[in-house]
Amino acid sequence: MEAKYGRRIRLQISEVESDDFFDPVRAKRVDLITISHHMFKDERSNYIAKGLILPPNLENIPNHALVMPELMQAESHTSNGVIYGVPLAMGSYGLAYNTGLVESEPTSWRIFWDPAFANTYVLGAYEYTYNVNITALALGYPREWIDSYDRLNNPEFKEKLRQLAVNARGFWSGADRPEDLLNASLAMAWGDSFSGLQRQGEHWEVAAPEEGTPKWIDEYVLTWALADRPFMKQIAEEWINWSLSTEFQVDHLLREVRASPVVTNIQDRITPQEKERLKRQSTSIPQQTYSERDRNGLALLWEEAMRGIVPERKGR
Repeated sequence: MEAKYGRRIRLQISEVESDDFFDPVRAKRVDLITISHHMFKDERSNYIAKGLILPPNLENIPNHALVMPELMQAESHTSNGVIYGVPLAMGSYGLAYNTGLVESEPTSWRIFWDPAFANTYVLGAYEYTYNVNITALALGYPREWIDSYDRLNNPEFKEKLRQLAVNARGFWSGADRPEDLLNASLAMAWGDSFSGLQRQGEHWEVAAPEEGTPKWIDEYVLTWALADRPFMKQIAEEWINWSLSTEFQVDHLLREVRASPVVTNIQDRITPQEKERLKRQSTSIPQQTYSERDRNGLALLWEEAMRGIVPERKGR
């Protein structure tokens, strides 16, 4: 970009815990964000209706034509036929296991409640919707119940969720890192840490539990901070376009981050093993757009389950 425009480009990256994007977007502190598909029309933020995000100029993102058709114009990020999000990557909050410590691939989320694995697993400290969803699946609840506060607000569920939190060896925040999972047996994780763990001699894989796995689709979104800054908006769009390149999607997302690419032109660049992994991930359960009541309720359930637990210190 600097060579093309002859201008200095400085990239500032900020991380958030869980889904705390709204305040920095509203305050125009960020130009470009990556949010999951179910957050565009979330009642708490309602980014589109409130005019807090901008439609991208797809002429500056020619690689958008390579995005999977079912993702390109998904209802979650469109309004009145206008596209507000550009898919970047897909993945799961997966059942990760250390192949050196777990003899065979787990077949169910119920393994986290097996006494043999107490204090040997790691969770996302602030991924309350996913932790709640998985606990509901482990109890055998129907999929249509797993994001309903009214369905889950019962003693049986609360006790199960409390057990999950209390018996965890430790927690990660934002993204799972190698130091979070090192020497653990199991984890609920995105998979960001796997390459680093491999370099330290641990091989981790993601299982395909019989109950299904919660799925996310991360998307690039331009914020209203760029509304009167056309040059920076174009720079952001060119950044998005580069992120949809085959090299980035395969070499970085698939092989380094262990996420699933969103483009269609990669089949001749990936191995049979990678194709099988992507096939297994395609059967995941997409996160739903929550009502404010359900989201607040699920947050409350996880807060109660974590009572007395300090995520940054437990198990360290």
